[in-house]
Amino acid sequence: MSRFYLIGFLLLPYLSFSQAKLKDVLAFADQQYNKGDYYYALDYYNQALVMDPENLDLIWKIAETNRIYKDYKEAERFYSLVYMKDDDAERYPEAILNFALMEKQNGKYKEALDHFKTAKKIYSEDMQNYPYKKAAQEVESTNWALKQMKIGPDIGIQIQALGEDVNSFDAEFGHTIRDGALYFSSLKADSINEELQEVYSPSYHTALYEIPFPSNQQKARKLQALIPKGKSIANASFLNEFDFYYSVCSDQGYRYTCGIVFGKRDSLGQWKMLDSLNQMVNLSGFNSSMPHFSKLGNENVLFFSSNRTGTKGEMDIWYAVLDNQGQATRVENVSNINSIENDICPWYDTIENRLYFSSSWHQGFGGQDVFYSEYRNGKFGAPINVGLPINSPAADQYYFQYGDSTFVSSNRLGSLYAKNPTCCSDIYMAEIPRRKPKKSEDQINHILPYEVVKLPIRLYFENDQPDANTTSDFTNLNYLESFQKYAEQFDSYKTKVGLQRDSIQSKQAVDALDSFFKEEVQKGKNELEKFTNQVWFELQKGNRVQLMVQGFASPLAKTDYNTHLTKRRIQSLKNYFEEVQQGRFGAYMLGENPVLEFIEVPMGELKANKETSDDYYDQKNSVYSKAASQERRIEIIELRSSAKSFELSETSFEIKTQETPKKLSFQVENKTAGLLELSIEKGNSALMNLPSYVQVKAMEKLNVTVDLKKMNQPVVQTIKVVNILTKEEQFIRININN
Repeated sequence: MSRFYLIGFLLLPYLSFSQAKLKDVLAFADQQYNKGDYYYALDYYNQALVMDPENLDLIWKIAETNRIYKDYKEAERFYSLVYMKDDDAERYPEAILNFALMEKQNGKYKEALDHFKTAKKIYSEDMQNYPYKKAAQEVESTNWALKQMKIGPDIGIQIQALGEDVNSFDAEFGHTIRDGALYFSSLKADSINEELQEVYSPSYHTALYEIPFPSNQQKARKLQALIPKGKSIANASFLNEFDFYYSVCSDQGYRYTCGIVFGKRDSLGQWKMLDSLNQMVNLSGFNSSMPHFSKLGNENVLFFSSNRTGTKGEMDIWYAVLDNQGQATRVENVSNINSIENDICPWYDTIENRLYFSSSWHQGFGGQDVFYSEYRNGKFGAPINVGLPINSPAADQYYFQYGDSTFVSSNRLGSLYAKNPTCCSDIYMAEIPRRKPKKSEDQINHILPYEVVKLPIRLYFENDQPDANTTSDFTNLNYLESFQKYAEQFDSYKTKVGLQRDSIQSKQAVDALDSFFKEEVQKGKNELEKFTNQVWFELQKGNRVQLMVQGFASPLAKTDYNTHLTKRRIQSLKNYFEEVQQGRFGAYMLGENPVLEFIEVPMGELKANKETSDDYYDQKNSVYSKAASQERRIEIIELRSSAKSFELSETSFEIKTQETPKKLSFQVENKTAGLLELSIEKGNSALMNLPSYVQVKAMEKLNVTVDLKKMNQPVVQTIKVVNILTKEEQFIRININN
């Protein structure tokens, strides 16, 4: 976790650059960088650059330091220089990826998308390595962000920074409101003068503060009694009126190591630290932080973030089930939401049954975005981005709600700063009405929360739309946008269908078309909106959903052209699901085997009514008539929903090199009523041996043995288990480390 501190004057002696050798200056700058003093390092790197402006290694160091310092604009500029100077990308192959990431965090989504695509090609020789996975993920994520930017922020949400009684020129992070007080962590330097510079310094520490909310210009009070000497504290979460959890962190060379402890407030409002949680949470040698106490079903749980054994990436979201004394009895990884990067800041909404968290992975607008995961039937669903304006291109963290108020901490443009506009987080608030508490899970399971729509659903299009006069299979329009364009042309269609007809025929043609618009075109759009909730419910049950969609066209154009046209019409439906409801379906549509899949059947005009006119010069019949209009459609003809076909007993193994066993084993449980056939793909065959094909009988379990060779160095291997019939995939990660 990065910290930004304030200091009036640099304490170390200023070097005379006119006399010092370049290597001495660089050595001193490197020393500050390695300590974590990025502001001080940047000062010397930039002055060294004046002495040696073509030094590619130095330009790279400045780019990296600015990125960590969260100066996205300067980081983008210097990564761009590295990318241009390092033509063959041999010295700094990651420059193009970091350049694109900074463009994205500066809101330049189109430019970033082009560079992510380039990075993906550069890294494609090794698709198992992080750079390729990150570039591939960002191509999908940035495409998603572009579509969301087209929709724009929710205009009903007005988000504003809290006042300067809370926010300062340094970083503030909100945690909770309890008994009329806001609890937040901050870096306050009240004794420092106004000649402010953001630097890292071991003489300042993060602390917890409380302030009445609304504050009425009162001063925040530091919870000094909770701070062990030389430590930092943050992340308050209350169990009840008096007891709460928080983080205590040691700063070793500017690097945090955190654990979670109990605190207590007595009846007089005085605070004291009680004890740390047991090893089940505070696993020795690992970080455990950001506690959030809540209820999950009937159990008391503590959500937290940690890089402990079993973590997928850097930091994962975990939860501990607590006993009556508030100690952990077991710990679970929230595996459905965690990624290979940082997943942090958990907050659980017991009204909506949603776990909110921040992540630098998934489909997002920038660095860290806020996501939520629906908790249904004992399972957490895929991560859903909460959208704009809660999120931004910058880093958005520590989401929580209190009544109708929603809070998020962000370093977005507009936050207070002294030197770097995106250096430091402020706490922001928006008023968003909360729903009333939901019924119990038992009631929910017996009452469908949606109206079942009878298939097929027919969705109609304007002539040669979307995107007329092209043979492309792709469109950026979603179906609702296409419908709106069509609706705007209804009157024009009714006018033109009556031309060159006698009065009786004209009235009949207009009435038929008007009836078609009201009873079929509008009906299809309304049914789609209802059907959307039906699809969502199936996904929340943990099922894999397939939608079979047929596309049709009138016979006016040539067969090949109409085939492309119907593919665009089906694409508009896919775009609709990617963009509707703040893009929450998007996470289910990713990857080679998405959880939400579209089976496309572009029929063109092959099934069009043979009596429908195809005469270009008779457009009252071939374009504007009801008969021609009925042919321009897609149909959702089938929804297939299937639960997971198998379950693995293990998702990861953590092993020390000196303790590498000869064998590992895991179980595969067949969740279906039929024979299950699985293929097993291993990593490096020289390091492990296991069967490549297994069969598991209906509703039974099979033990699979993995033979390992003795390894003397760290290695990460992945086992992929695939249902041969449905292509469903699950993974086991083997991490052998020192």
